[in-house]
Amino acid sequence: MTLHRRRFLELGAAATTVALCGCLGSGDGEPSYAEWIPATDGGVHVGYLDFSIARETTEGAQLLPLILPTDATGGPREVLTEISGSDSVDDPLLSWPLEVGGRLVAGAAIAVAVSGLDYLVDPKQPDRGIQELFMADTVAVGRGEIDLEEATERLRSGSDGPIGGVRLEATGSVGEFTLYEPIDDETLDGVTAISETAVLVADTAEEIRRVVEATQGDHAREIEETETFEWLIETAGDGHIGGGWIGPIDLEDVYFGDPSERPVDALLRPDDDIFASVTFDAEDGEVTADLAVQRPLDDATATRFESQFGSASENPSITVEDERVIASGTYSEDVLDFEFSQPDRTTTEPPDASKPVDPPEAVAEAVPDDAFEFTYEAEQDRVKVGIAEDLDVEKVTFSAVESDYEASTTTPRADMYMYLYVDSDGDTVVVSATVDGTSGVVARKEFP
Repeated sequence: MTLHRRRFLELGAAATTVALCGCLGSGDGEPSYAEWIPATDGGVHVGYLDFSIARETTEGAQLLPLILPTDATGGPREVLTEISGSDSVDDPLLSWPLEVGGRLVAGAAIAVAVSGLDYLVDPKQPDRGIQELFMADTVAVGRGEIDLEEATERLRSGSDGPIGGVRLEATGSVGEFTLYEPIDDETLDGVTAISETAVLVADTAEEIRRVVEATQGDHAREIEETETFEWLIETAGDGHIGGGWIGPIDLEDVYFGDPSERPVDALLRPDDDIFASVTFDAEDGEVTADLAVQRPLDDATATRFESQFGSASENPSITVEDERVIASGTYSEDVLDFEFSQPDRTTTEPPDASKPVDPPEAVAEAVPDDAFEFTYEAEQDRVKVGIAEDLDVEKVTFSAVESDYEASTTTPRADMYMYLYVDSDGDTVVVSATVDGTSGVVARKEFP
C-alpha cells in the first residue's frame, strides 16, 4: 500500500495523546513565519514553534522535548507519551495555544522525519539544524542552518526515518531550493525541498512553489491579502509557541489528535478565525499568553469569553467588541507544573501478541477486564482504544499486529485514548501492560 505523506501525518499525529504546542526571537514587527504563508482561496492553518525557548527559559527547556518527543520523530511507528500534570493548566487562554498550537506544528516535525531528515529536528540538540518549525498551511517548514552535503546524502541514501529508509532523488528546483522525490513512489509520495537555510515538505511541488514564491514576493501572501489574518497575527502572533487558523478548516486533516477533544471547542471552532501564542520571559520568570478571535458573538458567548479566559492570570485583559475578542494574560512560570515519568527499563521479553489474554498475576490484578473500550472507524482504517479508568501500571502499549503500528503511554488515565491504524484487510489490536517489570497481554480484539 502506498503510504502517502499526508496519510502518514494523520497516522502519526493521531497516535499521540498529549502534545503541547512563536516567532524566532520574538520582538516587534511582523513574525518571520508570516512571509512564508501564501494567500489561499479557503481556510488556512498555522502552527509555530521557536526552538530558542529551550535555551532561554527553564520551562521552555522542559516543554521542547514534550512538543517534539524523540520517539515520535526517530522511532519506527512508535510514539511514547511520558508526561503527567498537564491538567494543571486549566485556563484556556494559556492551555489553548500550548495544546492546539503544538498539535498543529507536530505535523511539520513528522513530515521532516518521514523524509529521513529527522536528525534536523532534535529536541535534545536545539541549536543544531532546524531552529524554528512551522506549518505554512499545507507545507511543513523548518528554518535554520542546513548542511546541504549531509542532508543530500541522507535523502539519496534513504536514511532511516519513522517508516524506514526511503531513497529520494533530485527532480528539479524552485528558487534556491532543490526538490527531491521518492524513487519508489509505491512506498511514499510527496516532495522535499532543501536549501542552506530551510527544509520544506509537502504533498506536491506546486505547494512548495507557492510558499517559495511568497517569500520572494512573486506570490501574494495571506497577511497581505486577508485583513483578518493580518489582524490575528499582529494581535496574537508574536510568541515562542503559537497556532490558529482562518476558518473554515477541516481539523481532521491537520489536528494532532481528536479535534473534538480540543479545549473550549464550543467557543473556538473550526469555522472561526483564531490565533493564539505564548511567550516566555526568562528575565522576569513570566509567561504571557495572547489570543485573538473573530466569530459571531451574542451576550452569552461574550460572557463566557470574559469569565473563562485569563482565569489563572495575574492580570488578565479581555476586550470584546463587535465580532472580535482580544485576550491577554501574564502567568508565573510555575503555572506550568509538568512532571516527567520515565518507564522502568527491564530485560523482560515483550508479550507475544499471538497468545490469548492470560496476563501474569501482577498484571491481571492491576488491570480489570473492562479497562479498555474499542471503537472501529472503518472509513479511516483505525481503531480508537479508550481507557476506562486510571491504571496503576508502569506502561500500557497498544499494537496493531498486521499494520505494525504501535503507541504507548506511561501515564494511563481514565478518558485517555489512543488511535491505532489497522490493515484494511483485517488486523488484530493488542493491549499489553507492564507492572513491576513484568508485561502481559490484557486485551485483544480483531477488526473488522
